[in-house]
Amino acid sequence: MAFRLADNVRVRKENWGLLFYHQSRHKILFVKSGDWLQPEHFNGSWTLEKLVQDIGQRTGKSADIIEKTLPGLTRRLTANRMLLP
Repeated sequence: MAFRLADNVRVRKENWGLLFYHQSRHKILFVKSGDWLQPEHFNGSWTLEKLVQDIGQRTGKSADIIEKTLPGLTRRLTANRMLLP
């Protein structure tokens, strides 16, 4: 499954992580991800496997830690209608 922003959702990089903003619902969601995630990770071309590889290469974190963290985050973003399933 590739990750893609829902319609009318924008994402912006901050020093602490990412800020998601749903323009039509005026809803904001803060994701304290540090340097793990980048806005381009949500352009529809990144799968979980590619994300794990990218984060591991950039941060030096083990794949096990990343794989345990990302599903909860993506479920939260999907439940808040920021990401499309």
